[in-house]
Amino acid sequence: MMDWIKALSGFSQEQIGAACEQYLRQEPKRRPAPADIRIFILETRGTSESKAGRGDRTKLTHDEAKLLYERVLPAAQRMLLTPSLREHAIKTLDYWGETIPEQYRGQA
Repeated sequence: MMDWIKALSGFSQEQIGAACEQYLRQEPKRRPAPADIRIFILETRGTSESKAGRGDRTKLTHDEAKLLYERVLPAAQRMLLTPSLREHAIKTLDYWGETIPEQYRGQA
C-alpha cells in the first residue's frame, strides 16, 4: 500500500480514478502497478510532452516507463542524499522533468 501512496502522492483522487478506469479498459486481464497509473495520469495531463533537453516519456515502451517510475526516479531521489552522487541525481531528475527539492537546486 505504501508504494501506491508514494507513487501517486500529488495527484488528485479524480486523476487517480480516471487513470484506473482508463487502465482497466485497456488492460482488463492485468492488475495495474502504481507506475502504470502514474504513467496514465502524466500522459493525460500532458507533462510527458517533449521539451528541449528533456526525456520524452511518450516514446518509452510500457516496460521502459515502468522501469523509469519504479527504479530510476526513486534511485535518483535517494542519490540526492549522497554528496558524491548528487550531481548525477540532479541531472537525471531534471532530464525527466521531475521536481528537484529546493535544498538541492543549483548544486549540479
